[in-house]
Amino acid sequence: MIRKLPQDFVLGTTTAAYQVEGSTDADGRAPAEWDCWYNRPSSTFDGKTASEFYIHFKEDIARCRQYNIKALGISIAWTRIIKNEQGEVNEAGLAFYREVIDCCLENGIEPYVALYHFDSPLFIFEEGEWLAPNTVEQFLHYARVCFKHFGSRVKHWITMKDPVSLVVNEYVTGLFPPAEHYEISKAVHALHKLLVAHARTVNLYKSMNLPGEIGIAHRAEAVYPLAGSWKNERAAALDDAFTNRFLLDAVMAGGYSPKTLTDINDILARDNDSFAPAQAELATLREAAGRMDFLGINYYTSHFCEAWSGEDDIQHNASGLRGSSSYALHGVGRRLAKEDVPTTDWDWSIFPHGLYDMLLRIHEEYPAKPLYVTENGLGLHEQLPEPDANGARIVEDDDRIDYIRQHLSAVLDAMDEGVDVRGYFVWSMLDAMSWLNGYDKRYGLFFVDYKNQQRYPKKSAYWFRDLAKSRIMLTVDALRTSVLAP
Repeated sequence: MIRKLPQDFVLGTTTAAYQVEGSTDADGRAPAEWDCWYNRPSSTFDGKTASEFYIHFKEDIARCRQYNIKALGISIAWTRIIKNEQGEVNEAGLAFYREVIDCCLENGIEPYVALYHFDSPLFIFEEGEWLAPNTVEQFLHYARVCFKHFGSRVKHWITMKDPVSLVVNEYVTGLFPPAEHYEISKAVHALHKLLVAHARTVNLYKSMNLPGEIGIAHRAEAVYPLAGSWKNERAAALDDAFTNRFLLDAVMAGGYSPKTLTDINDILARDNDSFAPAQAELATLREAAGRMDFLGINYYTSHFCEAWSGEDDIQHNASGLRGSSSYALHGVGRRLAKEDVPTTDWDWSIFPHGLYDMLLRIHEEYPAKPLYVTENGLGLHEQLPEPDANGARIVEDDDRIDYIRQHLSAVLDAMDEGVDVRGYFVWSMLDAMSWLNGYDKRYGLFFVDYKNQQRYPKKSAYWFRDLAKSRIMLTVDALRTSVLAP
């Protein structure tokens, strides 16, 4: 069935500073935690060059205009704005992002700007990052600088992206620095501080009377129990409590429900710890929840859980070899593949219905807010083909087109149920460095040849171009005869 998107529905693409900018030593940028992480002997890649968006941003933004991309998500690197723990401002960093924002606006592209996407300054990280007592205040100083300098031109702000993923990978999977394993207690307390920082940032923004909107982006991952027992249902509830409910309660409802607190404390009992937020912090969450303008949903996968009383066991699929990952936490649950649900090469379930379920759930369980799908996309192993008869080199990424079309259909299904979804952003605008998989896992609408930084539109870029114009979601078969024209 051919479906059509509303004319006022925002269609965009997005990026993240550390994953595309490169130029990590340029123009007074301060060191980031990731610079050290990728410099360790066992690392096989780094972000020193990435996609060189720092150098090529004008061409990349012009390319967005050429392909009807009218909204572009970017993040600002904290390290380019603040030089040191004294809060000294780097004027060159301000100038760079001023140019990027102005370039977007001059090309008729609306910038959606995130303040934080995993990249803490090294001086923040060395003090304990979000577990340290001063980090929230330091983040507020950084946010104030950004609002002051860009707030008159940026109308859509995201305080932070994927805070749950950040703390899980820092303290549970050990895949992000500081590479600690199974420290769920640290992850919970760090996440709470991130959410307090988000809330205080929302309140700061509103106090400055700026002409825009502000929200947060959550990596929503629907969690389902495998059939068979109430124990599996309990495992899914515990997994969901930390994966989704903890954040959604805080930012949407302005506090943690009794059920969420019970489930979180049941999880923390394994570490002989507990969680009891301070009343002043809860008051901040309540104030911000009433003032936040939208919620962003980043969606890539869902999980199917069973009860687990064995040892902790988390293995990351780093190479794209299907079936090589595992995720099990003692007393919480184990995530398993479901036979009738396809997966990516990196073992992420391809399950558009999970996006539908998350959108509908948020609509039904939390106070009404506009929603955006701020990230969704498919990572693939891809190579640049030889030129065709016309000299074009087009990556045939039909799987990506079908993936995007299926997930947009899930969004439309949710909208048919009354969910207020305002837009959808493809991750990513161009191929970018993956935090865990380097340059082998490609998500972009535009292929980046990292040897010479040349960009090539993929088949999906042409499809998205025509979708943005016609609003009609063509199937891959229909695409074969309708697109790939200049």
